Amino acid sequence: MIRCPHCGQMVQLDEALVHQLAAPLREGWQAEIRQQIGDEVRASCARDLEDERARRGELEVTLQERDQQIKELREGEAKLRRDRRKLEDEKSDLERDKERMRDEIRKQERADADARAKQRVEDELRRKESDLKEQLRVRDEDHEVKTRQLEDQLKRVKAQLEEAQRKTDSGARQQEGIARQDLFGEDLRRRFPDDLITVTAIGKRGPDITQVVRVGNLSCGVILWECKRTAAWNAEWPRKLTAEVRAANAKFGVIVSEALPTGTEGSSQIGDVWVCDYGHAWDLAAGLRQAVIAVYRHEAANAARAGIAGRIYDYIATGGFEARYKVMEQAVDRLVAELEQDQRTSQQRWKRLARITDEIRGQGLQGIVLDIIGLGGEIPPAARAELGEEDSLLELPT
Repeated sequence: MIRCPHCGQMVQLDEALVHQLAAPLREGWQAEIRQQIGDEVRASCARDLEDERARRGELEVTLQERDQQIKELREGEAKLRRDRRKLEDEKSDLERDKERMRDEIRKQERADADARAKQRVEDELRRKESDLKEQLRVRDEDHEVKTRQLEDQLKRVKAQLEEAQRKTDSGARQQEGIARQDLFGEDLRRRFPDDLITVTAIGKRGPDITQVVRVGNLSCGVILWECKRTAAWNAEWPRKLTAEVRAANAKFGVIVSEALPTGTEGSSQIGDVWVCDYGHAWDLAAGLRQAVIAVYRHEAANAARAGIAGRIYDYIATGGFEARYKVMEQAVDRLVAELEQDQRTSQQRWKRLARITDEIRGQGLQGIVLDIIGLGGEIPPAARAELGEEDSLLELPT
């Protein structure tokens, strides 16, 4: 019932009249609601479409960056392979030159019966062989450094690919190269396993390497080593090492350098410090080590004898040091054999790196592309051409 506005009486309304009066209002409400729902649906769809386009753009940028990284990695690998072939060719040339020089020296020895001329020929042969060994050693060390750098680079790339599969970014780790004194310290440990070899950490003061000569459980003395790789000799090096030898109460100090003082060939002594190149380092190391052991035993047997300097002088002057040094020169053949062994080891390492590269391409890259395909992306034609025929299985399904 409703009240009449004219007479004020209550009037009974039937259901049909109610529906007739409410119909225009209902149609207005329904139209307004449909308009509001349509606007909200269109706005939501527009936002979803915009978000999808943004995600697709990000995926395309990420794929382009990965394609560029793959291209750079392949170019680096090809360059390293070319460098390796070049190094092997140079080493083969050196071996042929060495064999040719040996043939020439043999002919000269057969033709020259004079003992003095024969001695000169033998000295010349040793000098040339020493130069060849030094060149081979430097090349092998450079090759080992490059190989380790490649291993580190492949490890970093593998880590980046794994992070990309988990859709997170990660920075490339920075690896410091192995210093020359580290390689020299490893060689000392391999040649003298009984001795205590300590390599001074980079940034700390002191000699590069400290060698404690040991016989069984007895420490006989200390030898300090400095490893230099510069284009010119520095006259301050011997004075600095002499002070370190005195401070450490060491027996000997040795500077191993590619650049030697003027007039020095192979090895010599400057004041209280020995100087040599890398080709003569192991012969000198063996001789000085035997000298340290002999001095220790001599001191133990005769404590009242003169000071260390006098005993070492007696040993070097009359104690058979010269004969021992000549015997140690025969270690040249053993050194060549070790270089050949190192070469075989490097070849095996290259094979392992090739297998790791195949794993990266066969598993990591396929996983990335399949993830992108699963998200609704596609591979640009340029990227497909860069992946090559072996990655044809990554084609998008039609």
